[in-house]
Amino acid sequence: MSFYKGSSSWENGQAVEAEFYALLLLRDPKARKATQQEQFNHVDYVSYHGTFDVKAMGQLRRNDHRQQGEFRWLELNNVRGEVGWLLAEDMDYLAFERVDDFIIVRREDVRLLAKELCTFDYVSSAGDALYNLYSRNGRKDLLTVIRTDDMLVLDHRLWAKS
Repeated sequence: MSFYKGSSSWENGQAVEAEFYALLLLRDPKARKATQQEQFNHVDYVSYHGTFDVKAMGQLRRNDHRQQGEFRWLELNNVRGEVGWLLAEDMDYLAFERVDDFIIVRREDVRLLAKELCTFDYVSSAGDALYNLYSRNGRKDLLTVIRTDDMLVLDHRLWAKS
């Protein structure tokens, strides 16, 4: 499944971002969508609360098309080998979609949690990426997986979907 503009993954991501934006506007009517330059820095929305990057529920494995929220891919490096969203210092908060709500956590807290939980052993299969490092064949990305519930030990907010 592709995440390129116009793909079903991209459209799903846009719908989730719009749903989050509606919730953000309830909390800050002056919140705005990120500029193109801000988006290059992993920011989707800007408000007086800070900057947000929204993460839709996703697939755990490429060939599994079910959307799930139990596990989360964390991106240390993107497909070009550049700083991934977990390490992006211009972004304050991550908003992880779940079935009924969004978990709002500080990006830096998730980074520190991943550093604590992960062994940082390299694995060659996405199925083994839980708490390990994984890079897709032919790409320069660096990823790991944690359980979504791991983040509940962090200072967090739950924003119920309307």
